[in-house]
Amino acid sequence: MKLRDQVAIVTGAGRNIGEEIAKLFAVEGARVAVVDMDAARGGRVAAEIRQSGGDAQLFLADVSRGSDVAELVHAVVARFGRIDILVNNVAISDNKHILDISEEEWDRVLAVTLKSQFLMGKHVAAQMVAQGTGGRIVNIGSTSGFMGGAAQSPIRRPRAASPTSPAPWLHSWRRTGFG
Repeated sequence: MKLRDQVAIVTGAGRNIGEEIAKLFAVEGARVAVVDMDAARGGRVAAEIRQSGGDAQLFLADVSRGSDVAELVHAVVARFGRIDILVNNVAISDNKHILDISEEEWDRVLAVTLKSQFLMGKHVAAQMVAQGTGGRIVNIGSTSGFMGGAAQSPIRRPRAASPTSPAPWLHSWRRTGFG
């Protein structure tokens, strides 16, 4: 088991890629914080992990809001004792054509898809530094942002802009011993 007793946070873990990452991490021995906005979806994933012998808990949070992220990190540490891995997977889109999406809807796509990676990275890295153990942060992006697709333009652009490598952040964190 490659991740035995490590604690992993997976955002957008209620379906698709996030669900599969959460389940794979549990199979590899990680204790998993299943983060999603949809209680039914996220609860189902956490329950399936537990039914398979893993350790998982659902955490409901709007990861585009700093206060929610701070509370989430505290709740995960209270439940599992530490954080070793963060997978920033969450992204949203309502599959509207670029000519039909409002500015408010676009702002929400950017906040959930991009801003959340910054907020989660900032708060989780601070926890990892405080633990003195370091950790791993993975940002999920997509090359689909460089492709066409009329009804998916709003999600594709932010996914292409996603800082899939948090390496630039490490230069800031090195002074703390992280990285």
